[in-house]
Amino acid sequence: MTKTVTSLFHSEQHAMEAARRLEQAGIPGDRIDIWSTPHNLAPLLEDAGVSRSDAYAYVEGVLRGGSIVIVSCADHEAGRVGGILDHEGVLDLDKQRASWRSEGWQENATAEPAGSLRESSRSAEAGTESGYDLTGSPDMTRARADMAAGGPPDEVSHGRIRIQARKVERPVQK
Repeated sequence: MTKTVTSLFHSEQHAMEAARRLEQAGIPGDRIDIWSTPHNLAPLLEDAGVSRSDAYAYVEGVLRGGSIVIVSCADHEAGRVGGILDHEGVLDLDKQRASWRSEGWQENATAEPAGSLRESSRSAEAGTESGYDLTGSPDMTRARADMAAGGPPDEVSHGRIRIQARKVERPVQK
């Protein structure tokens, strides 16, 4: 089973350093993504099995100047990947979300679709002016996809690191 490990960092520089450490530990660079712009981020996260609630929080973190590291790895690598990311100073998403809420952030307020061009042109400082509709795919589409893949993704949360497990089916090649 393939796992997706997601984590939020204060800055792109911190995220790049974490990615460098992962590569030094033997994780291939083509399985590591760094996102520092909200454009199309929410649909990507949801497709990787991240909950809609976490997708809202990750996009808000990026709008506030942070960067997300997304790693696709084998089941047996997830713990090691999570440990490396945690050691590199990943932010605690739950604590960040609580802090943003205390400042008035509403994760389910809607303004415009996630990943829209207008949204991506907004500055990081403007991220709390309004919420975002991160429904990149309708609920029924997601439910059908989950059913076709054998059920919804499993998710493990350690506050800082999120690990989502998804069954990946590949066509047989002759």
